[in-house]
Amino acid sequence: MSKSDNILEVKKLQIHFGHGDDAVRAVDGVSFHVARGETLALVGESGSGKSISALALTKLTPRAAIYAGGQVLFNQTDMLLLSERDLRAIRGSQISYIFQEPMSSFNPVFTIGWQIEEALKLHRKGVDRKAEVERLLKLVHLPQRMAVAYPHEMSGGQLQRCMIAMALACDPELLVADEPTTALDVTVQREILNLLAELSRKVNLSVLMITHNFGIVSDLADRVCVMKKGRIVEEGETRQVLDDPQHDYTKQLMAAVPRLRPKEFK
Repeated sequence: MSKSDNILEVKKLQIHFGHGDDAVRAVDGVSFHVARGETLALVGESGSGKSISALALTKLTPRAAIYAGGQVLFNQTDMLLLSERDLRAIRGSQISYIFQEPMSSFNPVFTIGWQIEEALKLHRKGVDRKAEVERLLKLVHLPQRMAVAYPHEMSGGQLQRCMIAMALACDPELLVADEPTTALDVTVQREILNLLAELSRKVNLSVLMITHNFGIVSDLADRVCVMKKGRIVEEGETRQVLDDPQHDYTKQLMAAVPRLRPKEFK
């Protein structure tokens, strides 16, 4: 079977919580795709269904979630039909996640280097783990001494870089970044976004960026999908959507991005 140009295709995905008339349709017939080497931003406010859609790619959704319909095709394989054992083989190794609270993703009693090595031990047997940890830290612009540091000894920005290093440890094809800069200072946010953009080019990584903030997508995303109440209400090339938004909800999200007015420079 030949490889599709799209590494990921989500088709009419439906995820419900509850049954019957009282069911909450958290994801209501959502369709989108990510091409190889592309960065797609899935944008929407809290509760729009964007994070549930991202977690559904490897069925990491809460136990109460009901997959009511649709497909999630990763390299043309429907993830929703796979066994838990097969899904575990893909999580981390082929699809990796980074989240907005890096501190909660690390065990506080082990060093960063040890924890990255554990990921390597699980998914990349036979690799020189010490050398690979050094390479990964260098890739995310961190000094080698961070390998022996504990999570509590690091800043939020450093921890997020370590989270990215761990996500890349198993050489994934798709990186899902779920609000990766929300908990960080503005200047650190820019550093992390620049790093993600650099890595997507350097290792030809496909990225699904989940965010509520239109202000971070212009330099990072190739395309944008806007979600509201479990549905895609607008999609298109990033510049097209930013320059000429069609849906009122997209315009509202863009208007919510803080801007400096000329008079504020006086």
